[in-house]
Amino acid sequence: MYNQSLAMLSRLVDGELLGPDIDICGAAADHRQVTPGNLFFALPGARQDGHDYVAQAVANGAMGAVVSRQGDYPCSVVLVPDTKKALIKIATARLVGGSAKVVAITGSVGKTSVKELTAAALMGVMKVYRSPGNFNTEVGLPLSVLNHGDEDVLVLEMGMRGLGQIAALALVAPPDIAIITNVGEAHIELLGTRENISRAKGEILLGMKAGGTAILCRDDDFYDFHRHLTRGPVLSVGYHPDADLRLSQSVLDEDGCCHYLLQSGAESFPVYVPWPGRHNALNSSLAIAAAVVLGVDIAQAIAGIQRCAVKSQRLEVVNLPQGYTLIDDTYNASPTSVVAALHTLDHIANGRRRVSVLGSMFELGERSQAAHQEVGEVAGERCDLVVTLGKEAQGIAKATRAKGIKTVECDEPEQVLAVLRAELRSGDVILVKGSRGMQMERITAVLRKGDD
Repeated sequence: MYNQSLAMLSRLVDGELLGPDIDICGAAADHRQVTPGNLFFALPGARQDGHDYVAQAVANGAMGAVVSRQGDYPCSVVLVPDTKKALIKIATARLVGGSAKVVAITGSVGKTSVKELTAAALMGVMKVYRSPGNFNTEVGLPLSVLNHGDEDVLVLEMGMRGLGQIAALALVAPPDIAIITNVGEAHIELLGTRENISRAKGEILLGMKAGGTAILCRDDDFYDFHRHLTRGPVLSVGYHPDADLRLSQSVLDEDGCCHYLLQSGAESFPVYVPWPGRHNALNSSLAIAAAVVLGVDIAQAIAGIQRCAVKSQRLEVVNLPQGYTLIDDTYNASPTSVVAALHTLDHIANGRRRVSVLGSMFELGERSQAAHQEVGEVAGERCDLVVTLGKEAQGIAKATRAKGIKTVECDEPEQVLAVLRAELRSGDVILVKGSRGMQMERITAVLRKGDD
């Protein structure tokens, strides 16, 4: 973790130190996530203001705080005009002159999966810090930078909701390796077109360190556009015959996990990914590529992938005592990821009854109606019962009904649970997936507990 004195930090951000100087270790912006020794950043928010929680942060172990207003605080503070700008400035300085390599990952789908798989491919060979959860914003990424210690590699996500945001993140943590997983439709409501999304994702390439390596999906529609933005070497990955690391012979086992061959030059390497879903073949190969660029032997990288346990709420398969199988994929949703999850449901079911609970997908703009209908058409081919949640998901329901699939529309999670209590029977396989705002995890929490 970042170790520094408040006096030094105060000078760095042109702030005023109020109280005795003290050393801090690491940082937090949520009083509930403070660990002993942390510096607490009191950030203003739309609903809550961090200044109101300084005392609670100190009670949880914070040693000092960065604030933007005077107050009676139970610790030494650095007073600055803008706490978020101070966080970004301190984090930016953290990596200057350091030896740690930065692997930065962006893309419409798969960022977190590729982050976790990249860390797994590197562990055992290098000391790795990976950003927690989805700390990929203008607040989350700087906190990640401040909470790494003496690791050799930082594996970070870079998210965005508009043009210029990834460029700003790349200034905080300039990548030695930049990975773009794909360009999909997430945030199209804000950016208008996939072309604009590709430009926003491409900012990660423009922000790379000189000579840094770009890892790009050779199968993506915007591969050529991104390749021409790079200022250093490009390593391409995909099923495309011209990919530098080429996938082939991809098959799923009975658990829905993928086995494939990864070809590098004249050599072929068998890979097993212990995460359900065919799409994780590509996610894992991007991770392996990053490890290879960092000098890890490809066989060691593959072995690391094969030891990586599936993460919570990402196609997490749970056999429940009620006699049915839950596929918890409630982390988030986009058209691409929902279609992939439906294919995984169909494969894992293997003749058993297929039930899907599908919530609305957000930030699709003018594409929303068509995208929900397209998902519904796939669900109509891969499901026996469909339960939808939310206004936008009515488009899914319309398409599944048109294919003759039993479909129930709901407005609240409690209604979904009532439908499932009435409909589920032993042997069923149930997929639950939707955008974060739909709170799909409320449904899976009850299913996991087995409440009546």
